[in-house]
Amino acid sequence: MSAFASRTAAVSLAATLAVCLAGPAAAQSFLKSLAREAAQRAAAAAIAGSANKGQQQSQQQDTTASDDDGGGSAPAPQAEAVEEATSGPAPWPVNAGSAKVKYPGELKFSAELEQQKKDFVEWSKVRCNDCEGGYHYDAWAQHFIRTDGSWNAWEKKLGAMAMGESVTWKGNKANGSITVVGETPIKDWSCKQLEWKLVRGAESVTRPGLVCMTYGSSYSGSQTWNTVF
Repeated sequence: MSAFASRTAAVSLAATLAVCLAGPAAAQSFLKSLAREAAQRAAAAAIAGSANKGQQQSQQQDTTASDDDGGGSAPAPQAEAVEEATSGPAPWPVNAGSAKVKYPGELKFSAELEQQKKDFVEWSKVRCNDCEGGYHYDAWAQHFIRTDGSWNAWEKKLGAMAMGESVTWKGNKANGSITVVGETPIKDWSCKQLEWKLVRGAESVTRPGLVCMTYGSSYSGSQTWNTVF
């Protein structure tokens, strides 16, 4: 028991003995005084309790607000912008990231790649006496590799090859090959990157190539492989 409670109990006991020894009138007056003091103490305790409760609620609200803020309001996460890839394996189109490109036939390539393609064909030319123009070109693989003759047969043949697979031919002076070296899509089209190669004796030349699958494009009304580069 605390010292304050002990003193309070002693005072109450002394007051009770005094009332018992006093007369009825004095006892009645004394009891009224005790009642008033008790009421006052109860009112003061109620006020103090209400104040303490309000202070605790205020502290809890401040703590909650501090936790929510975390030292400052964090910005809401923003959705990452979806952009088309602007670079990739050769031959990568210079306008692959443009939203205006709707079909593979609209893809464009750098001047350097276009020149490499022309040089490849020029390197392969062979003079002939009985051919139109006086030259034959070993780079024209379609002239040496047989297909079933159906529409788009050559492009379908290239598109059907697996990664690392090759198709070869023997030209007039050079031996040629086309190998699938990549399968990186462009936009939402399935594509295959190719390596064209010609070997003539100790010399050789290469160029990149590209075929892509189109879906209801300007090429046709159904999906099919098409030569893009």
